[in-house]
Amino acid sequence: MNNSKRPHNRDNLKGQLVPPGSDSAAMAAGRRKALITVVVLFALLLGAAVGVLLFLPGADPPSVSSPQPVPPAPVPPVRSAGEQQPVKTDEPSPATPEVAAEAADSLETEAVDAAQRAREQLLALKIEAEAQSIGSWGGEEYQQIITQLAGVDRLLTTGAAQDAAAGYQNLLTELQVLLDSKERRYREALADGHRSLQGEEPEAARDHFSRALIIEPSSPEAQQGIEQADNLAVVLSTFRRALVLEEQGQLEEAAAELEPIITAGSSYAPAQEARKRIGDKLSQARFEAEMNTFFSALKGGDFSAAARSLQILEVLNIRQQEVEQASALLAEQQKRFQISGLKEQADNFRSGEQWQQALETYNKILRLDPDLLFATEGRRESARRAELDTSLSDAVERSHRLQDDSQRAAAASLLNFAQQIEPQGPKLQSQIEALETLLDQFRTPVPVILESDNQTQVTIYHVGRMPPFFTREIHLKPGTYTVLGSRDGFRDVRREITVAPDNSEHRFDIRCEEAI
Repeated sequence: MNNSKRPHNRDNLKGQLVPPGSDSAAMAAGRRKALITVVVLFALLLGAAVGVLLFLPGADPPSVSSPQPVPPAPVPPVRSAGEQQPVKTDEPSPATPEVAAEAADSLETEAVDAAQRAREQLLALKIEAEAQSIGSWGGEEYQQIITQLAGVDRLLTTGAAQDAAAGYQNLLTELQVLLDSKERRYREALADGHRSLQGEEPEAARDHFSRALIIEPSSPEAQQGIEQADNLAVVLSTFRRALVLEEQGQLEEAAAELEPIITAGSSYAPAQEARKRIGDKLSQARFEAEMNTFFSALKGGDFSAAARSLQILEVLNIRQQEVEQASALLAEQQKRFQISGLKEQADNFRSGEQWQQALETYNKILRLDPDLLFATEGRRESARRAELDTSLSDAVERSHRLQDDSQRAAAASLLNFAQQIEPQGPKLQSQIEALETLLDQFRTPVPVILESDNQTQVTIYHVGRMPPFFTREIHLKPGTYTVLGSRDGFRDVRREITVAPDNSEHRFDIRCEEAI
């Protein structure tokens, strides 16, 4: 090996021997000490070999003659790229100090590399473990690994690379084992927490679940366990206070103390039993008081207050037969009161000739009690008068239909029926008078003036056809008529004319003017 490469190799070795955070001066001194030791050992071995050669039996003593010329070393043949140099196995290479030093450097470099690789693996696993908060749950075991890591780092700094590599490997194994125990520790903490809950030890349970939450910060089971432990602590404290109040005869206060537990849905059986026991005692007293309130409200006609008392009695859920009887009594009283009010409304609607509203009111009464005779008669009369009222209003409002003979006949029949109704209120009399006036108007023809060009033939549907004219007056009953004008060589003209039953002038122009 060329001597010019040795300083470079030693510089590399120097960089490898310095672990992160170590003192470079101390490490340099250690390296010099190790190198001197290797050189001294090599010199001693070389001296011993020379001595053996000098004193072997039959060996010629060294001559003192003049030095012989040394033949030149053979030049190795030039080989092409990629061709391997043949290895000589019959002649060992001379063990020079330079070769020994390089060999020592190589061994030391390999040891340092192995230690560094092991240290890097350990540090990578340490980062992963700290990301999983191992410092919070690893306990003394993790602290020992950290302490031992500092000691192994010192071994690497002082040149004991092989020992350091072994130490790093051991710590790597221990840390991996500790990290693998995370799930087991988590499950054990949960199990301990549930056992403490069953044993009514909320403080201990909270500690166990908190330990599980440290191992698994996002664990819903651990979070739920902490909530259960806190709830249990509150329940136990409240339950004990309620028992003291019950013993002192303060039932209302004891029940109030237990109410939050029951409302929150606690499954703590002793609290449930105590609440039921105290509740039964209180329910009897409340039932008697509320029943008295119910009858007082019913007697005074305050149905809202009676209904509220009935709701309270139903919630108490005791003496149900008495509650059902009270409910039936309230329903009967309310129905009578409601029927009385509806009957008064129906009478008012009849007086105001609001027959449709009266009919609807009687229907409401009969839905409450189908056997009421006054409501049955009132519904029959109201239905008849409501139908008459609707027919009269329709005949008056849609008077244009009276231009038809059949419609006029039907309206006349309706008028005759209405005139016979007794009693006649102001509204009915007004409807009768209005329909009489309309019938008279639609029976009386009114003058209509038609204008044309004396060449158009005019036809009025349902009236007749007229020869051409300039102006013509005819008499038509009020209504709407269709007029058609026709002329040879011209387009027909069609018009709708309305003849009103009044004294206004009715003049219409009909002529064909568009040639075809």
